[in-house]
Amino acid sequence: MIVTAFLAVFATSAFSQGLTAVRDFSGDFGEDQPLTFSVTGRGGYDSLSYKVQSPFLQDFDSYYIQGGVGLTYADADPTTPWSIGLDLGAIHYLDGIPRYDDTFYNARIAFNIAHQINQRLKISNNFYLTYEAEPNVAMGGSTTLYNGQYLYGFNNFNVSYAWSQRFSTTTSLTVDAISYEDDVVSGLEDRLSVLIAQQFSYALTQRTSLAAEYRYRIVEFAERDDVNSTSHFALVGVDHAWSERFSGSFRVGAEFFKSDRAENTSPYGEVAASYLVARRTTARWFGSVGYDSAEIGGFDTRYAVRTGLNVNHQITKRVGINGGASYAYSTFDGGGGRDVTEHSLLLSTGLSFQMLENLSLDARYTYSILQSDDSLREFSRNNVSLGVTASF
Repeated sequence: MIVTAFLAVFATSAFSQGLTAVRDFSGDFGEDQPLTFSVTGRGGYDSLSYKVQSPFLQDFDSYYIQGGVGLTYADADPTTPWSIGLDLGAIHYLDGIPRYDDTFYNARIAFNIAHQINQRLKISNNFYLTYEAEPNVAMGGSTTLYNGQYLYGFNNFNVSYAWSQRFSTTTSLTVDAISYEDDVVSGLEDRLSVLIAQQFSYALTQRTSLAAEYRYRIVEFAERDDVNSTSHFALVGVDHAWSERFSGSFRVGAEFFKSDRAENTSPYGEVAASYLVARRTTARWFGSVGYDSAEIGGFDTRYAVRTGLNVNHQITKRVGINGGASYAYSTFDGGGGRDVTEHSLLLSTGLSFQMLENLSLDARYTYSILQSDDSLREFSRNNVSLGVTASF
């Protein structure tokens, strides 16, 4: 399904934003994708309920209509593969959303390119930009709470050089930033992050490589300087391909974290795996643990564990199913008050049916919940929708 594949591109980009050295940044260039356009219409019902009402966090319960257009293209050229995905749309809540306008806008673009300069030297770049109103508990870029429209951008550039058949190095620069339209949220959350990484890799076999890596990260907030931070990372890991369709990576080590409020040394880790079965089933899993810059508020630090799984399966040529789960465990420390522990869970499932060669129907359901020692933040949310997509 073209639409399913297009959504998977953005899901992968979003979920991998925190895993800046685990996966191959040249992207997924398995095969050519002809230039494809899509038009989508959707209707649904969205309900969010907070445990405790407040002026800034209010329940909403509304039907909505949604429309959008998309574009995808991929060129799997052996020397310079590249791909692009574009998605534009809007969603209108018939009963409105407290504190915000009734209409929200979505615009996402993902662009991946790589170039093999010679047999030893390769460069690649991954770019992702989104303007939306939905939190993403997996990537950790946005807040867990519903806080209106925000702009998030991510770019990774890296250079890989093979010094011999077994030994290679990769140098990378990653920049990401987020900005909210809501003034209250913007004052607390708007920030820029820069990560420089140097990786050394040694191939034990054609399928298994050992890695050692150093990273340096700077986080600068736009409207506050009390939580600006720097981190040094010392990591080791393994990259392994069980087959051409099943591969995985992990990194583990220490993070040396320092800000104006705290200075700590703590374990850090990342893991990612990708599985493709005969083009009918795809599964992607990731996990990470380390210091997090989102939603610090009046606290000194946030230490979070995040994991997510996405699975797509084509039952027949016409019928496909998909499912996903993302979980985050966070501990907020200090800040002159009691420490806070939180659990965030997002579950999703969907069913698609290809009516005609270029016309498909789909049904989706998502459930999210946040449990926190701070009862003002606790909520649960249900969203169900039906959509139709035409592609050409």
